[in-house]
Amino acid sequence: MFKSAILESVSDINLLTDILKEEFSNENWESMVHIADKLYTSIKGLYEENQLRQAKEQPRVDTGRLKRSVAFYFGFSMVMKGIALQKMGDYEGTRDCIEKYSELGWMYGLGEEGQADVAHFKMLARANTYVLDLLEGKMDVLPEYVQFIHNAEEVELLPGIITILESAIKNNHNVDWALEEFEIQLNALDGEYEEEANIRYYIDHLYLMALYNFKNGRYFNALNITLNGLRMSDKLKDDTGYKKINALFVTFSTHATKEQLNEYNALNKTILERVLKDEKGIRFDGSSFVSVR
Repeated sequence: MFKSAILESVSDINLLTDILKEEFSNENWESMVHIADKLYTSIKGLYEENQLRQAKEQPRVDTGRLKRSVAFYFGFSMVMKGIALQKMGDYEGTRDCIEKYSELGWMYGLGEEGQADVAHFKMLARANTYVLDLLEGKMDVLPEYVQFIHNAEEVELLPGIITILESAIKNNHNVDWALEEFEIQLNALDGEYEEEANIRYYIDHLYLMALYNFKNGRYFNALNITLNGLRMSDKLKDDTGYKKINALFVTFSTHATKEQLNEYNALNKTILERVLKDEKGIRFDGSSFVSVR
């Protein structure tokens, strides 16, 4: 029965990881904190059980059913909890999380994959320390953060841009020079993402880019970015992003050109026609609803 419980715990770890990613995509911050704590407790229990068995010279629990290294789950749980706490404004709690995944080298039996994960989370800890500094208004670290993004893994580009935009909006700073540093890379993004986390980052960077331009009175550019965000969130089936970006367009629609309004209306018409394909007995002819048999 104890063996069964251990196997169930391994399955729970995989499941909790998937749920945590989904809650991040849906921006359910409070739920993320709860699930991240459960994931951390589960992987900690599994790790400590194996350490105890090794000390007693007993067979270790088989972790082969885990999709990633044990170190990954320690780091991932605290990264996701830290993100959620940051979004809720608890910066002190976020720093506590960063401290927990900044150095995971204390673990035994990591292996090559585990060592790589330890290095990755150490890099994330450095990045997210910059994030907190910027959100707290310490804009003097921005040049250093820009250089960090240039030198970091490619996956850090969108989270980095999001941080720059969030800090600028919150602290009323102009960061045009920093955004220009990454203009070529951002323009090269095609939005072909499959993982929910990557979709979330891609759509959020468009939302914040539009918001930043609105805040600085650049309505034409902001509305063009908003239209692109609507197209991409619809394409990627990101309802959370679509709602936020649509609210932006509607709020500032009085500043839209005739062409921008026509594009917005055409997009919504296309969406409506697609939705009605699944409805029986009704068809949209472009201007009105028609009953069909």
